[in-house]
This record gives sequence, C-alpha cells and structure tokens, in this order.
Amino acid sequence: SFYSSLRGVRIPATILFSDIVGFTTLTESADPEALVKQLNEYLSRMTAAVFENDGTLDKFIGDAVMAVWGNVKSRGVAEDAKSCARAALAMRRELQTLNAKWKTEGIAPFRIGVGINHGDVLGGNIGSQEKADPTVIGDAVNLASRLEALTRTYPVDILIGASASKLIRDEFHLRSVALVQVKGKTRPVEIFTLIGVKNDPGDGELLQRLELYEAGFRKFRERSFKEAKILFSQFLE
Repeated sequence: SFYSSLRGVRIPATILFSDIVGFTTLTESADPEALVKQLNEYLSRMTAAVFENDGTLDKFIGDAVMAVWGNVKSRGVAEDAKSCARAALAMRRELQTLNAKWKTEGIAPFRIGVGINHGDVLGGNIGSQEKADPTVIGDAVNLASRLEALTRTYPVDILIGASASKLIRDEFHLRSVALVQVKGKTRPVEIFTLIGVKNDPGDGELLQRLELYEAGFRKFRERSFKEAKILFSQFLE
C-alpha cells in the first residue's frame, strides 16, 4: 500500500475534520448507553459519506472524524478537493435525515461543524514501535482542524480554506465568510462556506442572492460601509 512502502512522503492533499458541537457536555449528562448508540449510528453515516466519495478515513478522535483525499489515491488535486466537498454535503444531508429520525424517537439532535483545507502534508506511518498508524501531519492539517473549530464563531456548518475553495469554485456555490487570523499564520486567511453544487434546479435566484451578498462583502472590505449596508439589506430582502 501507499503507506507501507513509504517511510515518509510529502504530498498535496485535501483534509476534512468534522465534529459534534457541544458533545463533551453531552457526555457528562446524557444516558451513556443511548449516547454511544447514537454516536455510533452517526459515525457510521459520516464514514459512509467519506467512502462513497473516495476519501480515506484517517482517524476518529472521540466524536471527531478526520478524512483525507489524495493520500492513498488521487485523481488530481482539483478532483480530490471536489470529492471532499461532495462528502461534506453528503454529511450535511445524512445528518438532517438522522436528526429527523431521532426526533421521532425523542432523541436530541446533533449539530456538526466541518472544516476543509487543502495543502501539502507529510504522510507516513507515524507513532511508536508498539503502535504506528498511517496518517498525515502538517500545517495544512492543523488549519483544517482550526477551520472546523471556527464553525462555532461563524454560525455555519462547513468552512473551507482559500486554496481548497479555488479548486472547487467552478462546480460549487461558495459564500465568503471572513478573513481570519489563525494561530501559526502571519497573514490572515480567507474562509468560505459551502452552499451547494452548481446547476441545481432553482439556481437562478440563489445566484442573484449570492452575487448581492458578495458585492456587499467587497464593499465592506473596501470600507464603503454605506454601500455595503444597502447591498446587504437587498440580500436580506
């Protein structure tokens, strides 16, 4: 396999992190058996979304999922990033289905955050002599995790870094979210949220709304606040 033959390699990859909002609090108060059952049902669906879109499940970290595209097989950086975006949209859909089902069973819903980032990573079998796992590490991985955490600050369920957004922009609707200063980066980074796949029925109206929003966003960046306010008001209408 890719990993067993390599002691370490640097590759471009797209990384996805997802986790459940406020899960730690749940572990303290919820019925343990019921919570474990719900969590396993959720994780089964999330990993299916990864596998159905050609991703590799890197690891579970409690309730968090880390998945990678481009590490084991690659169809080119843009295709890998698009597959990752499709997986994120599948996760969003699967969760809606699960939440609806849980509601009928009287189970509290889950809310998730997803962070997607693209960049060069270091891949290899990493660990100790007793236990080593194939994984990827590096700045690009850390940023994916930070973007996931930022879904708490900006109330969106999916956040995408600038390089990944450039790779998928031609096939997906994105909305600008912010310029953020993240730990370990000297320059602020552009982040976007994923709206959906382009060319869905009813795209016309969505496109108009997104264009208004993006125009307002640009005016806001240029500090033309009055013009930005007008455009955002039109967007909200």
